[in-house]
Amino acid sequence: MRSIKTKLFSLAMAVSMVLALAGCAMSTPSTVGSIGGIEIPAGIYLLAQYNSYNTAANTAELATGETASDVKAVLKATCTGTIGDEEVTATGSEYVAKLTDRAISYYAEVERRFTEMNGVLDDAATAEAADTADNLWSTNGDLYTANGISKTSLQTYLLNAQKAKALLKMTYGPDGTTPVAEDEYTDFVNNDCYYIEAVQFPLVDYSTYSMADDDQKAAIMATAESCMAELNTTATAETASNSALYTAAMTYVPQAMAAMGSSLDASQAVYYAASQLYTPDDLSSYGSDEYNNLTDPLDEAGLNHWTTINLGTTILVARKIDPFKTYTVDELNSMYDLLSSMKSTDVQSELYAAGAALEHNLNSSALNTYSASKIKKNV
Repeated sequence: MRSIKTKLFSLAMAVSMVLALAGCAMSTPSTVGSIGGIEIPAGIYLLAQYNSYNTAANTAELATGETASDVKAVLKATCTGTIGDEEVTATGSEYVAKLTDRAISYYAEVERRFTEMNGVLDDAATAEAADTADNLWSTNGDLYTANGISKTSLQTYLLNAQKAKALLKMTYGPDGTTPVAEDEYTDFVNNDCYYIEAVQFPLVDYSTYSMADDDQKAAIMATAESCMAELNTTATAETASNSALYTAAMTYVPQAMAAMGSSLDASQAVYYAASQLYTPDDLSSYGSDEYNNLTDPLDEAGLNHWTTINLGTTILVARKIDPFKTYTVDELNSMYDLLSSMKSTDVQSELYAAGAALEHNLNSSALNTYSASKIKKNV
């Protein structure tokens, strides 16, 4: 017969094993492994996966009655879209997995390279990440929490984005490893950008969200033509014509508003005048290389010549000018962050490629624990 001491020891061992097993069942891994020696915290993985799900849901071929919030339906659906430079058609679960791996690989490469280059985020970048995290958490905190994503993970992810922006400057900025030369900035502005001055005449009554009818459109176009006639007299110099532009807006925009039965104080009409440099990304929203609704009419009118442009919801009285008649390269770079416009896509593509090439040591058990099937879209 076993002694009481032996029985108690056996009982204690059994209890400890049960507790240990229970602890394993209840705990979740804090990391999903590493990429290129960079640990991928579980919260970062879950946030990347959640964002990837939202992207996939927008491309999913869903049956009638199914929505982007139907996780099972999205993961089973066929998703078609572009991931990097690749056209991908896959099931929702495969699509989410591809996007998630791409996102965490990018995260790892940014962290690795930022450390390698001895990067340090300035206070402004850190504050921006914190403010953005606060705003996102105030609107989506419950949803993030339901998906296992903490506010700390959210802020870490946003800090990673700030590090990517810093890498751009550390590579191509004035003190970078491969600084962009002044003549490169000049060529970019001259060949790829448009500096446009414009007065905007809305064709939408935003108090009722109703479009102008044909009679109202005709009256607004007549007002725009009068505005153009004035600017052809008061704003003919090759340099920026800010004061003449604002004066014209104060005179004619209230008249156009009145044609739609609305009123606008002249002091508020100045906000309908604008002078700005449009980068290729800005211009792409107006059309394609075949025809651009903004740039083609300006090219037809010629440099420094005012013209009217109907954009569907707005009529512009606009002209293109040479910004270097008014500003220096440094001034334009400061005003419009030319470096990001020129190089951000290149840097991002390179970081994605380098991240994909890193050694992936991911824990399959952890990945299964954080399966996309557990995503929650309703809380």
